[in-house]
Amino acid sequence: MRKLLLASIMLVWASIAFAQEKTVSGKVTSSEDGSPLPGVSILIKGSTKGATTDGNGIYKISAPANATLSFSFIGFETQTENIGNRTIIDVQLKSDVAQLNEVVL
Repeated sequence: MRKLLLASIMLVWASIAFAQEKTVSGKVTSSEDGSPLPGVSILIKGSTKGATTDGNGIYKISAPANATLSFSFIGFETQTENIGNRTIIDVQLKSDVAQLNEVVL
């Protein structure tokens, strides 16, 4: 009886944990001119799971609701966003002039 109760509790807990996974999508653009940024890396902090933006700057990723997304692209400052209860997160990345100078040199 005790094992059955423990198994039931574990099953309920597992289903709750998986229910918190959500799909987040959005568009990544340049803050300077609003142009879409293709090839931006989006990573879930603390994991190896990620995605990249398509040719129009659009991305889609499945992540836990309490996760933080990290957006990075060469020549731009890395930006983080907490998901919370949002399903659409649009991001504008700022140019990183120091990093651009390092790449050019």
